[in-house]
Amino acid sequence: MPRLLAIDIGNTHIKIGLYSQGRWIEEWRLATDMRRTPDEYRLFVRGLLNESHIEVVDRAIVASVVPLLTPFFLRVVQSVSLAQPEEVVPPGYGLGVDYPAHNLGPDRFVNALAAWEITHRSVVVVDVGTTATVDAVVDGVFIGGAIAPGPHFLAQALAEGTARLPQVMPVIQPWSIGKNTEEAIHAGVGQGFVGMVKGLIENTRGTIGKDAPVILTGGWSQRLQPYLGFPVQWEPRLTLEGLRYADQWLHAHEMQGQ
Repeated sequence: MPRLLAIDIGNTHIKIGLYSQGRWIEEWRLATDMRRTPDEYRLFVRGLLNESHIEVVDRAIVASVVPLLTPFFLRVVQSVSLAQPEEVVPPGYGLGVDYPAHNLGPDRFVNALAAWEITHRSVVVVDVGTTATVDAVVDGVFIGGAIAPGPHFLAQALAEGTARLPQVMPVIQPWSIGKNTEEAIHAGVGQGFVGMVKGLIENTRGTIGKDAPVILTGGWSQRLQPYLGFPVQWEPRLTLEGLRYADQWLHAHEMQGQ
């Protein structure tokens, strides 16, 4: 069966997925580190594939929000792919874009593409991690959204912008009243983040349709979901799925051109 290697290069992590036989058979995560050389990343990728007893894949596709790493990884995956690796550059791939394409991050785009392919209806796409993005797709067109700080940025801003507040690891607690300074920061950051994302989702649904489904992904998604108060569809592999749909679209158009 054909094997697809999908790579999402984010500001904090690099997600790598290996798709074959109708499912994601392997998933890995690396820290995004600008100090690593292409040779080091090549060894990482080859080592991960070797763990699965695979030397080469049939196709590879990359989405990146870190421009300095993009050419590195295209060279890395070229060394393990039988076909020329593809980089996702919006628009296209079966999803319209009513937004300046040069400003649209490939991660937001492939998430929106996956959400549209999953629902085929107007949908709210929520990715909560380093940042929080709440985007809208209407009639197969990405129309825009909101970008906000994630919990780590909120906690960091408090510590760096004040003289006496400590740096704490952000968490989402079930309570809203802290009994000491650390608990108060946990309450403010955690429940504040919940309220911010919940408000952005509700505002977006108020614009595109109150019955629009909500698809949730990202590193904070499982922690956030219980506090939203309305049904959402959790898709932990949304970005990888978006890369897979983009590859399917490219492959289909390649076949048509032959």
